[in-house]
Amino acid sequence: MTHRKQPTPKKNKKPRASPRKMNTFRHQFERILRSSEDSAKRTPLPLLVIASYLNRLNFIGNINRNVRWDPAQWKYSPGVLAQLLVIATFIPANKKTALSRIHEVYAGMDLELLIGEPIDPAELSDNLFASMLERFWEAGCDNILSTIALTVRTTFDLPPNYILHSDTTSHVLYGDYDSSESAPDPYRIRPARGLSKSKRGDLKQIMTGMVTDGDGLIRFCHVLDGNTADCEYNHMMIKTLQEVYGKEFCRYTYIADSKLLNKKNLTQICLDAEPVKIISKIPENFAGKLAYKIRIQAYEKPEWHPLGICCEHPAGKQKEPEYWVQTYQREVFGIPVWVHIYKNGDAEHNLQGKIKKARELYESELKSLTGKQFACEPDANADLAAFVKNHSKSFFLVNLSVVATVTENSPVGRPPNEPKPKKIVTTWSICAVEISQNEAIIERQRRSDESFCLLTNINPDTMCSRDVLLKYKGQHKVENMFSVLKMPLLASTLFLEKPERIDSQFGHLIRKCNNALTMPEYLVL
Repeated sequence: MTHRKQPTPKKNKKPRASPRKMNTFRHQFERILRSSEDSAKRTPLPLLVIASYLNRLNFIGNINRNVRWDPAQWKYSPGVLAQLLVIATFIPANKKTALSRIHEVYAGMDLELLIGEPIDPAELSDNLFASMLERFWEAGCDNILSTIALTVRTTFDLPPNYILHSDTTSHVLYGDYDSSESAPDPYRIRPARGLSKSKRGDLKQIMTGMVTDGDGLIRFCHVLDGNTADCEYNHMMIKTLQEVYGKEFCRYTYIADSKLLNKKNLTQICLDAEPVKIISKIPENFAGKLAYKIRIQAYEKPEWHPLGICCEHPAGKQKEPEYWVQTYQREVFGIPVWVHIYKNGDAEHNLQGKIKKARELYESELKSLTGKQFACEPDANADLAAFVKNHSKSFFLVNLSVVATVTENSPVGRPPNEPKPKKIVTTWSICAVEISQNEAIIERQRRSDESFCLLTNINPDTMCSRDVLLKYKGQHKVENMFSVLKMPLLASTLFLEKPERIDSQFGHLIRKCNNALTMPEYLVL
């Protein structure tokens, strides 16, 4: 007997919800989840760690002692507001945060955990922070920063460090700033156009000058006018350090880039009975081209002493550079100094790349020259002379000559019964033979690329050439602080209107960098 399989009854399909209804449901569900959380206790752990470091430095107390304020007139002390402003820069944000919106940034957080006293975020108005920044600027941002920087070293029991690295950087600004004051304050920071290290000469900027010690801890920081020259900053910094450290300044070694070296700064250094020790790279036009003369002497009588691999290899390179050195004693502006010229074997590859690019450009310009036709010989000779002059320092040589070309042109139109004489036209062009390399120029470039000169007033018996190089290579520590200061993912951006507030806010960001130095690395990242 055959049993037939009964067909399975079809189930009725449920109608699918429309995308619009699904989005509405999703938004309602997310709203329910958000409202069910106890947001008052949701304070990010990194902010708690940052607050703990600030508390160990007695940050609030230091600010309150240095800033003029009346407890009867201030709902929250300047130190409390300053700590809130520092911590606010660590809160992730996808856009600029105005002072009037800081209460929104802190909404839902337990501020008593961060500050140590109960604070209602709704009461954090922009007037409170604006007044604090202006009082902070009035008290002297640089002095307060120096005080807190010294507190960092003592609080964390760091050993003394007598190396000082100095440098500057620029910060591009957007927007307009009122500069119509009839009698501008000399202590007021003025945004201006200057040498933009961000390659934005079309925008105004301000400068930051910073001095760190050999551990990378910020000792001094100044917010500067946008057109401040590096040489002027070094002069100001040396005078400041002489006033701050007094006779103890001679124990330090001041390291800066080539803008340190000029007669004015070296004279300032030698005003003390025991001058401060300096290390700097010699610019090419310094003291009658001292570096050029030293380089010629070093290569004519090569007595290079090998230093081996004494520095960390540059990022992205697998092979560590080896160094050789020669040392010479000289007198500059009546001051005895020592010049260490270093050579490394890591420059030939870059030189060959320069030669290749230079040849491509040279051939292109030569082709344009030889492709011209001139109606008269003087014009051809003038262009030839201009080409030779413009390429007098080129890696290449070529023999050029002016060649005349004579052509006979028949008269235009139907030939007459009596033929007219043909018109003779003479044109001139420039002819070039095979391109050859200018070995003298290439060798000069090779020597310049593979060697550099450091000037110091430290006797080699006190600090050897290897240690001088290592100390100078530590200049990246102050540059690293600038990169932290500009890092967009580390701190959010605040919108400020007045230069005084800009000056004060940069002081807060500098303290953020000092905190980053002593924090665990995973929290900084």
